[in-house]
Amino acid sequence: MGRWIMVLLAALVVGVATTGVSYAGVPNPSLSTVPNIVLSPNGAMETLIVVVGDGGPIDTAVVQIIFSTEVAGLACFCVGQTEPIVTGTTNSSGEASFFIAGGGCLDPAAVASPPAVEVFANGYLLKQVGVVSVDAVDAAGNVPTDPGWSTGGLCTAGLSDATKHTAPLKTGIYSFCTDLDSDLDCDLDDAIAITPGIKTGATCTEAP
Repeated sequence: MGRWIMVLLAALVVGVATTGVSYAGVPNPSLSTVPNIVLSPNGAMETLIVVVGDGGPIDTAVVQIIFSTEVAGLACFCVGQTEPIVTGTTNSSGEASFFIAGGGCLDPAAVASPPAVEVFANGYLLKQVGVVSVDAVDAAGNVPTDPGWSTGGLCTAGLSDATKHTAPLKTGIYSFCTDLDSDLDCDLDDAIAITPGIKTGATCTEAP
């Protein structure tokens, strides 16, 4: 219930701020860009959301990423990372950048109680998405929705993650967890995004 109160409050605030000013404050989901949410143990990987209305990009739109109770409980969030609601504001180009510290891959098709993640702008639902990460699996190769998933108290990009991502990148066969840029393929762009975290062994302590 708490997360919906937060969304409603955001919508009311935006409504007060925009009433009688401009219809452009209302986002158009079909014109906006909302990728899967990217988590990384070092908080270095960007999720870029672009909010666009019928009149063009919306400046100072309040963007909320809301992880479901199930996903918030399964994903590995680093100590200090705000969740299950992460809030940001768009710039004059309608862009809101998020750097969320954590790990785990959560395909919306695999969660028990969809939606996995909802993204709102100015109180309007833009899209329902999933979660991807360089730290896609645990040390045993399990994703968060697998029965054996265990972080061991750490969000870590390690050998098991390298193994998870290698086959899709090598063969080009699609894998939700490896498609970090949400363009529906696994290619060089994904490899470039994944490599630094694996190479450095990006790690953080999981929040209790």
